[in-house]
Amino acid sequence: MTVYVETDFLLALAKDTEWLQGSAEDALTEYAVETSPFSYLELLLARERYEFDYVPLVANLLELVPVRDEEEKQVVLKAVNYYDEGMTPFDAFHAATAETRGVDVLSSENEYEDIEVERVPLEPTDDE
Repeated sequence: MTVYVETDFLLALAKDTEWLQGSAEDALTEYAVETSPFSYLELLLARERYEFDYVPLVANLLELVPVRDEEEKQVVLKAVNYYDEGMTPFDAFHAATAETRGVDVLSSENEYEDIEVERVPLEPTDDE
């Protein structure tokens, strides 16, 4: 049986000392688990509190707790890379989603100009 897991499950596996870790590990053998990129986004947000070495952590967790398909996996991996390069977690996931889908991003954030995603300016131009 496949079950959807959320961020508490990922944290239970990621943290060195976690009261839910045994239950999470048992669930890995009992169920086929999957999650969404949102859980990995939330894991990046929690990273500041728990100080994970998040790049290898996410890569390893994706093997244990996959997302629905290869496209979502690419979003997560690219977002972690963008985050590692200094983007905020949310902007990193937006950039990764746009890049994976092959579309430009309409935004006022200039940091998109430093990556592989084309930015369509949201801010008014001098012509307006």
